[in-house]
Amino acid sequence: MRGSRGSLHRSMERSQCLVTLCVSIFTVGLSGPELRGQEPPPGTQPSVAAPVPPTSSTPAVPGEFGPTRLLLAPTGRSMPSGRGAVGLTEIGIPWCEWGLTRRVSVLAGAAVPLGVLGISPKIQVYGGRRAQAALGVVASFDDGGFGGIAYGVVTLGAADAGVTLGYGYGFGQLADSGGSRGVLFLGGEKAIGRHLRLIVEGYVGGAAMGLPDATFLGGLRFGSGRWSVDVGVVVPVYETGSGTPVPLLTIGWAF
Repeated sequence: MRGSRGSLHRSMERSQCLVTLCVSIFTVGLSGPELRGQEPPPGTQPSVAAPVPPTSSTPAVPGEFGPTRLLLAPTGRSMPSGRGAVGLTEIGIPWCEWGLTRRVSVLAGAAVPLGVLGISPKIQVYGGRRAQAALGVVASFDDGGFGGIAYGVVTLGAADAGVTLGYGYGFGQLADSGGSRGVLFLGGEKAIGRHLRLIVEGYVGGAAMGLPDATFLGGLRFGSGRWSVDVGVVVPVYETGSGTPVPLLTIGWAF
């Protein structure tokens, strides 16, 4: 039985990994790139080692307190009010995020190859100088019905480095397979100069959503002006070993 299960996993590695990529985007809420990369407007440029948290009297600039997402997973940081971003992940997953208030944002997107539409509101419940926390719900729609995931995420650290821990729980059609509906994700990011950031993240669980036993991602983010480009790799892991790595590419433009 164990051998047959391993063979089945091996034969479906590529398709499952691509599904993992799409599901991750819509279940843990892909947020927009750092506004203007890591370059706040003139006159608001803070020291990277001493980020300035947004307040009612201080304009929120993501470059001041770090990115609102890792490669796929959200962080506890929020998109500033009135700001937004559009982007394309791989070649068939366009998305757009808009900051409704200083703590509330909404993302919408589509996994075109799968015929899936998604919408994801995110609310920051705590925004401190070195700690941020947020809650979100992602809803996905296709011809087969409705499903999604509710998640919570906490980010600790400053603008130049941070650690993010989160947990999501699937519901509806998205979590209709056997196994756990919960998925734990952990990630970290470290700025390397003004235009480059190293990012790693991993997921464990989520078998009911079609995810492998574990999924690991690693890559680099290049930021310049309003543009950002993420280049990375997704590696699924099964009980029989690592699967086939799949490249990850995201291009974003902030407004």
